[in-house]
Amino acid sequence: MNSFYKSIGLYNTITIDLNINSAELIQRLWKVTYKTNTTFISLEKDSSIPTRFEYRGMIDANTFTIKRRARLFDMNRNNPVFHGTISDKNGQSSVSVEFFPSGFQIFNWVMILCFCLIMISVNIQGDQRDLMFAGVALVIAVAQYFILKRGISRGKYEFERELIYIAQKP
Repeated sequence: MNSFYKSIGLYNTITIDLNINSAELIQRLWKVTYKTNTTFISLEKDSSIPTRFEYRGMIDANTFTIKRRARLFDMNRNNPVFHGTISDKNGQSSVSVEFFPSGFQIFNWVMILCFCLIMISVNIQGDQRDLMFAGVALVIAVAQYFILKRGISRGKYEFERELIYIAQKP
């Protein structure tokens, strides 16, 4: 699936070297991560998670799958999923992180795209008003793609800053 995301431009990776051992990094990452299932569709809403947690997901011994939690009145609802591995080299941690949209975000985009294609195929001989409606649906589908792509780059920037901050924090 990552090759599909990479081919459409919705996949990004980063490798960060931090001056902290991996056990301490995992412990500090647990302090800002609320333990939930990795499907990110659970009965517990993001607004009911305590405010000290920035992320939700699972962290194992050397891998993690997390997502930034949504806050109340948060306009940025297109947070990507972070899947990473942590390795230890000479007392320093090397974190390799993959960024990709969640399945629900891709499902929404595909549904909008399918709706757009159905509108265009049904209204091939249609009048001017129906073609305008199909054009608006196409613009919405393209805009959704760029919103997802911006969410990936923004998530990469914010998570890189968060990891550096976690490593430098006393």
